Amino acid sequence: MKKLRISVVDFGLGYGLADRLLDWVVDRYAVTFVPRDADYVLHSCNGYDVLCHPGVRIFVTGENVEPDFNLSDYAFGFSRMEFGDRYCRLPLYRLYTPVYERMLRPHPATPDQLHAKTGFCAFVASSPADVPERQKIVELLSAYKRVDLGGRWMNNVGGPVPNKYAFQSRYKFAIACENSSTAGYVTEKIADAFASGAVPIYWGDPEIARDFNPDAFVNCHAFQSLEEVAAHVRELDCDDARYLRMLSAPCFRDGREPEWLREEKLRAFLANIFDQPLAQAYRRNRGRWGRKHEQTLTNAFHRPLIQIERWLRSYRRRRRQARNPYVWQPIAAEVTADTLLQCGSPQNCFRASAKQAQQVDER
Repeated sequence: MKKLRISVVDFGLGYGLADRLLDWVVDRYAVTFVPRDADYVLHSCNGYDVLCHPGVRIFVTGENVEPDFNLSDYAFGFSRMEFGDRYCRLPLYRLYTPVYERMLRPHPATPDQLHAKTGFCAFVASSPADVPERQKIVELLSAYKRVDLGGRWMNNVGGPVPNKYAFQSRYKFAIACENSSTAGYVTEKIADAFASGAVPIYWGDPEIARDFNPDAFVNCHAFQSLEEVAAHVRELDCDDARYLRMLSAPCFRDGREPEWLREEKLRAFLANIFDQPLAQAYRRNRGRWGRKHEQTLTNAFHRPLIQIERWLRSYRRRRRQARNPYVWQPIAAEVTADTLLQCGSPQNCFRASAKQAQQVDER
């Protein structure tokens, strides 16, 4: 087995995403975690410690943040884009393996299952994100029937529920609302609803139907307004046959796992990084401008005194230039062909322009 020396940085409070990512390749490589001098660096978006690690950098995140390929050699992200062998789309729900596997199983619905559902709609949210759509969806549906809120946000069931899946399984619908709406940004929320056996009411990625079967959930982005969404949910709630068809529909189109989400595809992306000779695995610009860009960020985040000194030097330079009549200033008059003929030389034009600007300032 090939030995890999890996550092894990900028993941905030925990390394869960990094651990889940490496679970796909632990049977192929002998991984040793080291604090520094690593050959490979798994990093996220919660800091800039990655700048202190010169190894091959692999970015992964669960937040709505785009990778910076000036800093990272490779990246897992949310956007639906292609960037050679440097990028792999990895929505967050794919890293929740038990939930994902539950989504792949057939789940035919029966009238008995429908009768076992004791509630209309559930929503489990804890972060107090400023998402007006979240509040509006809850208000519109609550005007029809009670919506039970089982998270810390606006809890109305006597406290946060201990098991999200068991809680949502008792309801016909489950709201799956992201903290922001960006194409490609899909977290575990819709997967949690699917895995709970409820019909998701989804808001977030406007292109969500590219990931999931549109017949299996209520897509808020397929309607002109949230009022229309609420009206559609009411129709489904009153029509058992339509509801059961939606509940039993496969999560993915045609009931097949998408090729780009298959484990072997993701393992191959990582294997391409680790199987190359280390010197050939780098992709980021390590030339003059690449080093300069990294040095600027390193000074800003790790050497603030050096950055302040550079700002002061730049400020003094601008002050000297402002006092120098021989340096062209943006406030100087426009140099036309006629002005150039009258002054005799560009230098005289700049002098005249600077003097004219000075007179304007004095007035």
